[in-house]
Amino acid sequence: MDILIIGLSHKSADIGDREIVSKKILTPELRQEFAKKLLNLKDEGDRPLIKELAILTTCNRSEFIMDLSPWAVGKEAHFIKDYISGYFFAKKGADNLFYMYLNFEAAKHLFSVASSLDSMVIGEPQILGQIKDAYNESCEFRMNGQVLNKLFHKAFYCAKRVRTETKIASSPVSISYAAVELSKKIFNSLGDKKILLLGTGEMGKLTAKHFIKNGVHNIYIANRTKEKACHFVEESFGVNEKNCIDVIDFSEYYKLLPHTDIVLCSTGSEGYVLRYDDIMPVIKLRKQRPLFLIDISVPRNIDPEINKISNVYLYDIDDIGKMIEGNLEIRKKEAGTASELVEINAKEFMEWKNSLNAVPVIVLLRNKVKDILEIELSKYIGEKKEKDLIINSLTNKILHEPITLIKKAAVDSSEANMLETLKTLFNLDLGTDKENGHKRNNDNIINKECEKGSGDKNNLSKIKLIK
Repeated sequence: MDILIIGLSHKSADIGDREIVSKKILTPELRQEFAKKLLNLKDEGDRPLIKELAILTTCNRSEFIMDLSPWAVGKEAHFIKDYISGYFFAKKGADNLFYMYLNFEAAKHLFSVASSLDSMVIGEPQILGQIKDAYNESCEFRMNGQVLNKLFHKAFYCAKRVRTETKIASSPVSISYAAVELSKKIFNSLGDKKILLLGTGEMGKLTAKHFIKNGVHNIYIANRTKEKACHFVEESFGVNEKNCIDVIDFSEYYKLLPHTDIVLCSTGSEGYVLRYDDIMPVIKLRKQRPLFLIDISVPRNIDPEINKISNVYLYDIDDIGKMIEGNLEIRKKEAGTASELVEINAKEFMEWKNSLNAVPVIVLLRNKVKDILEIELSKYIGEKKEKDLIINSLTNKILHEPITLIKKAAVDSSEANMLETLKTLFNLDLGTDKENGHKRNNDNIINKECEKGSGDKNNLSKIKLIK
């Protein structure tokens, strides 16, 4: 039961190579098709190599998260990597684009990704939702099991701790997000504010979406070509978002300024769209209520002299950029603390996973003792119910300390030989237990025993997405 992660990201492959992989697993149907191929990989003895599987795909990474079958170790991991590489690329050396993590390093990698420590922008929130999507899809396709359930839930828990116990996501690091955060500092609440968006650029779209998410429901959009503005709204916003937006003629935007609280300018004009002399009379009409101007145009579309006017707050793209640079430094400092949390949680997961190695031995040892007691007590006790109670009680008392030591040995790598010694000492057969006079399906027994100590009541159910 080795955890294996094979993938590529912005750190290992350029956008062209990432696109090749992404296109082949772009839809749930394509991912399911490839998942079936992976789950059908067999070893020389015709045994499946992969027991559980989840596929994570984003614009910056594609990863295949696996729990391997007990016999799939070492060279089999490289065989799987070669197969994945060959599926997506015909060129030689493409396997170098893919990284491979095993067990502790795999857990640590997934927890780092979930905590956005491995993202292009440290602390960005989208990746956790994408990992939850990957987990839910694995549940839907019935590709998950006890080990991946535990791994993903631990990843979600770790990401939550990183968010709450560090400041890694407390400061905005995108222009659109920073613009909204600055607005909140000036106005506290944005719900009743009116926004005027001049221009229909990508940055304007992202900023408008952030404003809507923060409760704004009065956004006016003006572009020199009204038809283009209407098409921009139709293509860029969802149904609920459109309810918050009105498109106006560009010639009419000046009339809105006395009633507008925030102006976002991104027109691409070669000259100033708003000048000092335009704003002075507006401020008088506003009765000194604050006016926040955001100019993300290059060249600038708002006269920088406007910043001298009382109760007018003007930020250009460099002002926001400087704020973002400082915030990135804050996030980098917090990343150290976050990495420590990732390390701790990865170790805890591996302790749990390693403890599973003891379960088959414990189950067979209990069976062995019960079989012996069954034979001996049958000579003296005929009542089955009474006999079973005595057998269970004696088995628990006899094996309490040995089982405690077995569990410790499974977690402690320095005691790895103890389990093998026990199997030899008590002649425990991990295949089929015959001591009871009939065959037992040890896999089923082991799974039930594992589930008792899994620690997560909801491990086998899909999680509710938190957006």
